[in-house]
Amino acid sequence: MRVGLSVVILLAAAASGHAQSAGAVASDELAEFDKQLDAMFVTGGLTSDQAAARAGNVSPTVARRVAEVAEQTAQATTTYLQGVPQIGGKLSYTRNSFIPPFNFASSGLMIPGVDPSALAFNFLQNYYLAEATISIPLSDYLYRYPKLVGAAKIAVQAAHTTRDAAFVGAGEDARQAYYEWLRAKLQVLVAQRQVVQVKTTLEQVRAQAEVQRISRADLFRVESQEADAEQTAAQLTNIAELREEQLRVMLELHEGQPLAIGEDIRKDITPPAVQQLDEMMKHVAEHRLDYLAILEGIDARVKQQDAEYSSYVPKISAFGVADYANPNQRIFPQVDKYTGTWAVGLQATWTLNDALTANVNQERLGAQANELRADQESFLRQTRIEVLQAQQNVQLAVHDLQTTATGLKSAEESYRVRKELLAAERATAVELVDAETDLTRARISSLNARIDLRVAIAQLVHALGDDIPSRH
Repeated sequence: MRVGLSVVILLAAAASGHAQSAGAVASDELAEFDKQLDAMFVTGGLTSDQAAARAGNVSPTVARRVAEVAEQTAQATTTYLQGVPQIGGKLSYTRNSFIPPFNFASSGLMIPGVDPSALAFNFLQNYYLAEATISIPLSDYLYRYPKLVGAAKIAVQAAHTTRDAAFVGAGEDARQAYYEWLRAKLQVLVAQRQVVQVKTTLEQVRAQAEVQRISRADLFRVESQEADAEQTAAQLTNIAELREEQLRVMLELHEGQPLAIGEDIRKDITPPAVQQLDEMMKHVAEHRLDYLAILEGIDARVKQQDAEYSSYVPKISAFGVADYANPNQRIFPQVDKYTGTWAVGLQATWTLNDALTANVNQERLGAQANELRADQESFLRQTRIEVLQAQQNVQLAVHDLQTTATGLKSAEESYRVRKELLAAERATAVELVDAETDLTRARISSLNARIDLRVAIAQLVHALGDDIPSRH
């Protein structure tokens, strides 16, 4: 909500006998206004750039994006660990039930030349095992893991880009809030000054009305203007307090912390040159962080989708097993001692469930990629209008700055002429004060145009993606 700076106030003055004193009062008031305006801009005060940087550093949205970066980094680490060979180990003890020994003599089996008692076999009850295994998914190394790792890296990069985009967005919001706060402070300045002008003039009008040198109607009209001026000043003061509180919340400033304007908007700035819309959109596609985050999200989904193709074909793995057992199952007959054995090999595995799950995952990832593609198209359409409007706003602000400068010169010249005419008793004090009011309005309009130009330039810079994040 914006309350216009040009508050129309009808002023009256004393009769021609008080012309010289009225002119002196008007001149003093203009000097006082310039003095108050100079005092608003403090060396070392807050600038729009400082507000943008601080807002990004304390923004809860940015803090959330930072947490999302940590989350994506952890997920990426999990993906990297999938490429580590599956290495395992096992220690076990088993107590078997008693089985009587077996020998050939008791069974009646005879082997010529062999003592039957030598062919007796005991079944041990205690079984100890120490086993180490390793499995290397060879086929996944060739196709699946590179896709998953690539997708994980892109997802982390997208999280960083989204975080930076949030930082830039918070800074842009704070920059706009800063200029609206500055605008409100100017509005309060001119409104309070106009209240003083009305009260001063009202005293003179009452004195003239008492001696019947002006009509009671003119007195009532000035009294009405006094009430309007006080009401306007009160409304603008409330708006300025609201704008300051909004800025304090964005910057996480406590109520006791001083807040002063450090950016003198009276200084000239150079607006950016007018560019072709298509060229600006190419720039957007290369620099807008929120757009780049969408592209990275699409790329990550595509890589994840491609990785699922590996589930349609058998997986080839290399494996190895080393056992150190008592008794060792590969030793015959069983003996009560520790023996080590090993085995290595290749295996191909395939399961229907993995293939079915992969198909569903591909459909899910494809749908997510299509959602992001729709976001991409929507972003380009909206941003095209945003960029065009931002550039038009810059051009309009430049035009307004020129016209208000012309109006300011005219108002200054009008005031100078009225002052000379008053000295020559060819103009009334009312006309001089009216000229001063026009000059004040022109000065405020000129300052307001300078704020509008800075706001428009900031919007264009943001729309093009040139507001690079800067953390402190």
